[in-house]
Amino acid sequence: MDKLGHMRSLVTVAKLGSFSAAAKEFGVTPGMMSKQVKQLEDELDVRLLHRTTRGVSLTDAGELYVGRAIEILQQIDDTETAVTALASGPRGVLRVNCPPSFGTHVLTPIIAGFLRQYVDIRVELGLQDDEPNVIASRLDLIFRLGKLRDSSLVSRQVGRAPFALCAAPSYLARAGTPTRSAQLEAHNCIVDRSIQDTGRWDFERDGGRVEQAVSGNFSSLSTEAVIEATVGGIGVTYVPRYAVIEELERGELDEVTLVDGTPISLPVYALYGSRDHIAGKIRDFLEFFVTHLDPASGMLLRESTALPRAPGHAATRAGRAAAQLVGD
Repeated sequence: MDKLGHMRSLVTVAKLGSFSAAAKEFGVTPGMMSKQVKQLEDELDVRLLHRTTRGVSLTDAGELYVGRAIEILQQIDDTETAVTALASGPRGVLRVNCPPSFGTHVLTPIIAGFLRQYVDIRVELGLQDDEPNVIASRLDLIFRLGKLRDSSLVSRQVGRAPFALCAAPSYLARAGTPTRSAQLEAHNCIVDRSIQDTGRWDFERDGGRVEQAVSGNFSSLSTEAVIEATVGGIGVTYVPRYAVIEELERGELDEVTLVDGTPISLPVYALYGSRDHIAGKIRDFLEFFVTHLDPASGMLLRESTALPRAPGHAATRAGRAAAQLVGD
């Protein structure tokens, strides 16, 4: 029995929740996948999967086995990567996940530069606001903004993201421009629930942080939707500066300055599975990311070779947005 092969089959079935979906990944029949898992169960004399007409799920024993199997398979992959890297440099698939706005405006141009340098690596970028299950999704690296939830993952701060309070000129002409944080209570505030879902916005004041209650007639888990609504002139919003840099430059949005508070700056973290056995592809990508921070200004290099350039423009939207990410 090919135990390692059967382990990979079980992990894939557990991740996708069905034999049919797993079989498509391996190019075999669902019956073959089921047979391999059954052989593992017979050898261990324990049931690893619950099988129903709706799909499959792990038993308690299956949860334990799959967790250990993922660690073993990852160590094997890391060993093979390390060995091949001695001869030809890093290679393989790097699976990355981050919030949609951060991925669109900041991370994608960095990935583009990385792939030009490391031609034997393939990057799969997933975009979602909630933190995914690293084991089930087979992720290598996650980027997140702000406070982290309790996790067994290793975290490394790789930068800071300053915020901007802004609104469309048409809205400010109609509703007036707030100059103090308390005045936001009288304004229609468009809340980005992917970042601040409490109905309160934080500002820096006198070396500390203060909260201001806000409310409005529109909110969304999508930063892009929040920005579009703000450009449409319905209210004031508070989002990472990198997400609105182009709208500010074009004059579609105006930045609002408060006399009693300044926008916060949230830490940006990279999270991965192990401090002791970090894969070379993860280490190389993080180092590439960090080296594109200007040590003097703490900003991502505006003229970095990592950032794609559009013909006739000093920088693309992604390039200008990346220049708004403050280094650690």
